[in-house]
Amino acid sequence: MLSLQIENLVKVGRRHGFSEARFRSFCERKQPLVQKVFSLKARPGYAFLSLPDSVANLKKIKKYVKEQEKYGWKNIVVLGIGGSALGAIAIRDALKSEFSKGPKLYVLDNIDPAYTSELLKNLNLSKTLFVVISKSGTTTEPMIQYGLVKEMLVKKFAKNYQKHLVFVTDPKGGLLRKIAKEEGITAFDIPPKIGGRFSVLTNVGLLPCALAGIDVGSLLKGAREMREAIKRGKGVGNPALALSAAQFLLDKKKGKSMTVLMPYSNYLFRMGDWYRQLLAESIGKNRGAGPTPINALGTTDQHSQLQLYNDGPNNKFFIFMRLLRHAADPKAGNMLPEEIGFLNGKRFSQVMDAAYQGTAQALTKRGHPNVTIEVPKVDARSIGALFMLFEFQIALLGLLYKVDAFNQPGVEHSKQITKQILKGETK
Repeated sequence: MLSLQIENLVKVGRRHGFSEARFRSFCERKQPLVQKVFSLKARPGYAFLSLPDSVANLKKIKKYVKEQEKYGWKNIVVLGIGGSALGAIAIRDALKSEFSKGPKLYVLDNIDPAYTSELLKNLNLSKTLFVVISKSGTTTEPMIQYGLVKEMLVKKFAKNYQKHLVFVTDPKGGLLRKIAKEEGITAFDIPPKIGGRFSVLTNVGLLPCALAGIDVGSLLKGAREMREAIKRGKGVGNPALALSAAQFLLDKKKGKSMTVLMPYSNYLFRMGDWYRQLLAESIGKNRGAGPTPINALGTTDQHSQLQLYNDGPNNKFFIFMRLLRHAADPKAGNMLPEEIGFLNGKRFSQVMDAAYQGTAQALTKRGHPNVTIEVPKVDARSIGALFMLFEFQIALLGLLYKVDAFNQPGVEHSKQITKQILKGETK
């Protein structure tokens, strides 16, 4: 199970961190918020808590995946954006490398004209299944992608283009649901009480990843285990509560208005993109709420951002992700010259972990508060647990900031203006 190490919140000193007694006291006082989140699980947004229990939906996914085996799909292509794409990308990059067997999973999470054209031009359409994801069926980006893809499929497979499409959308209404009924296209539901950025453990994330051969059942199992750990955890021993309390206090009391999520694993890097949306859209609701999320990668960004982090403005809170066991661990031989002989015989994991420790200690000595999430290994259970940990943490953060963590009025305004421009209603 994941664990959260918080000792560096104290070691940085009281100017930039907290005394152990103060932080412990704050977490104990806010313990009732954990129970409040659980008590609200039937409400829109908070329903993410029930997703790990969706046994019937998991069976439906597995049945569909089994049925699709006869087509021998080589490519699964997601047409989606934001919460309809970032979760699948995070899962794919963690659990399915470019060298893995089985179908390739592509996620068209932007409408860059050249990239879209290049990808579609190089796919074997006869071996490609497109997963179109939009709750409303009117989201601009995936729907213009769908318009292009549908035309290509109808031209090439006029009689059975439908088999190359599957929708993930609202269970009853919306444009995609209407198209699915009219044209006989299979459609999976997005639970009506779940918002996009909290939807990774719905069909939005599970279906495309299952089609690509990923064990989505274990994702749900890991999320269940973390949910129960949060339910049992008390005070600073509750990882979601301790993480949200640190982030809130550091922002409001210590001026740490930025949060850097920095995993020491390539496989966990895109978790930062997913978390960036989760934090920004959930908490950035008024002038006084909303730490700015930044994602970085260890050790890569020690050589691009660490100078700023160490000696620049002290306005950041760091969340490290430390991988305890790597799937493979090569080591250097004994052929390096004396000047760097200390690397001879060292395993890559040793060097990676030493770099993490060096970074954390250097930041701590310079008064930059940081915590570390220790991840046992990169597998489906750990990834599912991370999703639940962060989603629960954000729900708590919304209560601490007194904002609705589940709406996004700023995004909706932008969407409205974009559609007006495309319709020629404004300049």
